[in-house]
Amino acid sequence: MLEPIPQLHIPNLNIPNQLLVQDTETLISTTKDLVFPVIAKPLLADGTTNAHNMSLVFNHEGLTKGLELDPPLVLQQFVNHGGVIFKVYVAGGYVKCVKRSSLPDVSNEGDGVMSFSQVSSSVISGDNSDEKPKMPVAEFLVEVAEGLRQALGLHLFNFDLIKDDKSDGYLVVDINYFPGYEKLPFYESVMTDFFLNVKKSQELVKVGVDVEKTQT
Repeated sequence: MLEPIPQLHIPNLNIPNQLLVQDTETLISTTKDLVFPVIAKPLLADGTTNAHNMSLVFNHEGLTKGLELDPPLVLQQFVNHGGVIFKVYVAGGYVKCVKRSSLPDVSNEGDGVMSFSQVSSSVISGDNSDEKPKMPVAEFLVEVAEGLRQALGLHLFNFDLIKDDKSDGYLVVDINYFPGYEKLPFYESVMTDFFLNVKKSQELVKVGVDVEKTQT
């Protein structure tokens, strides 16, 4: 789902280097050129607990000997991002960004594998001007949301952004279709407005069809 991101050609937006691994043989033979550390994410996204179990792998030895790693999975380069992740919720034309705590920055001198579940946790309130990384500007978020909505054909989804600590750019590290909107402030009114707009659009389409039939 991250593949359309580079084709959006939005300045300061990209995805981390990543590799799809379908089996254990591929895990051992095709990952020698990876830049560590990497995050190993399960390919299956079925909403179960196992779908959220991930591992931070510090070197190739940890990758091949990590008992927690069970292909198929995606290996995504870990980028230091100030321990903050931006979760952006989209419902039709509605776009809302929530700042949450994330994995802390790490050095390249780690060893082995560290397992964890759920990258994001507690909400970080406020957005002080001196606090880094800063919340992305609204215009940027809307542009990304609109681009993804068209590229993926989705109206209910969220995407996770991190700020690359070595550049001015942002990286999309994950996209989820029909995510858990209960984590979004005032989600009830957001979802009600979305479905009412869908209903209204359907009625307008029906009126247009009926008018066309009448004219013909």
